[in-house]
Amino acid sequence: MQFVDQVRIKVRSGDGGNGMVAWRREKYEPLGGPAGGTGGHGGKVVLLASSDLSTLLDFHYKLEFVAPNGEKGGPKNRTGRGGEDLVIKVPPGTVVKDLVSGKIIADLNKDGSSAMVAEGGRGGRGNAAMASHGRNAPHYCEPGESGIERDLQLTLKLLADIGIIGLPNAGKSTLLSVLTAARPKIADYPFSTLSPNLGVMRRPEGDGIVLADIPGLIAGASTGLGLGHEFLRHIERTRVLLHMADITSETLVDDIKTINEELDLYEPRLSRMPQILFLNKADLVDEAEAADAEAKVRAVQASLFKRPDSLVCVMFGSAAANVGVPELRNVLLETLAKAKTEEPIIVVEEDEDAVRHPDEPFQVARRKNTFFISGTRVEKMMDVTNMRSSESLQRFFQVLRAMGVIAALEAEGIAEGCEIVIGKTSFVYGEEVL
Repeated sequence: MQFVDQVRIKVRSGDGGNGMVAWRREKYEPLGGPAGGTGGHGGKVVLLASSDLSTLLDFHYKLEFVAPNGEKGGPKNRTGRGGEDLVIKVPPGTVVKDLVSGKIIADLNKDGSSAMVAEGGRGGRGNAAMASHGRNAPHYCEPGESGIERDLQLTLKLLADIGIIGLPNAGKSTLLSVLTAARPKIADYPFSTLSPNLGVMRRPEGDGIVLADIPGLIAGASTGLGLGHEFLRHIERTRVLLHMADITSETLVDDIKTINEELDLYEPRLSRMPQILFLNKADLVDEAEAADAEAKVRAVQASLFKRPDSLVCVMFGSAAANVGVPELRNVLLETLAKAKTEEPIIVVEEDEDAVRHPDEPFQVARRKNTFFISGTRVEKMMDVTNMRSSESLQRFFQVLRAMGVIAALEAEGIAEGCEIVIGKTSFVYGEEVL
């Protein structure tokens, strides 16, 4: 299965249903008071973390999500049916960013955690709800409120206790398969692993801890070279780092330094994490050579680690031959038990845009003596206006003036007798508009 950990999607909540103009038509009272109902609310958009998913692959096939609209209000003061909420499932560990504001608006780091990212539009009031002492029989209603449209970025950051890091071909995938039940694809060439792999290592008590093999780290990974920049984000949530290095490498010290420098460049907090250095492939050298390699690392420890005290210990063994792995397992469990959880890197900001319905813009275009007005709110107002009712028309023009539409028409040079076109409806600009 392809591993996808970052996508961009567009979401839109449902529009509220229009209100209705209706009248009571009971026996002996055929022209009773107002009885038009209010429109139903639009469906909202909710992101839900679900353990059913492990990647964002599904979002490569669908990038736009629209919640249902509310239905129009009914007679006898009946409220229209509300639009159903749209629930979008994402894998646990998903971070949600608003691409317009740049804010991190949600961190769905637990199975079942959710975030409402777009509130549905309110239903427009029917004429029954708009009646007042001064006007007890209004011949007009309100259009439903438009939904909220947003562009979001979803980023998956794996939920793992221990991150396994190292240069390509250091043996990370092999060690993961030995420590856990994971079965990553392994090949004898660099960049054999093209996506992070997860595995669960059992504790003596019976529960487990999650390990993540982070592939593709090379020099320059933090700036986008190789594959490492795609996967460094997945160790941000870990508490302990298991650093693997090839003990047979002629540039062993430089290999270790390269990885640590990339961690610090990407996120300084990573260089402060407890780190266990495991010199792999020790079955290919004798004991003296293994001890000499450890001594070389110890001699320059201060220059290899941003904080030398972050190095818990240096061990050597062989993942392929299962040499030193049981001892490594014990050290990992002990270190994780002592590791403190620092303040989270991910800072979630208040998401006001999830409930803020922006004013709908409008446009005025002139062709000789005809003026075309476009815009969602203007067109919805036109839909609920009875052109044969002077009261309804008066209300419509009041709303246009409040929106600034009349001022925009005057700025374009409109005069009495000019034609105004909104959607499929046209009428003449006259005294009643002024």
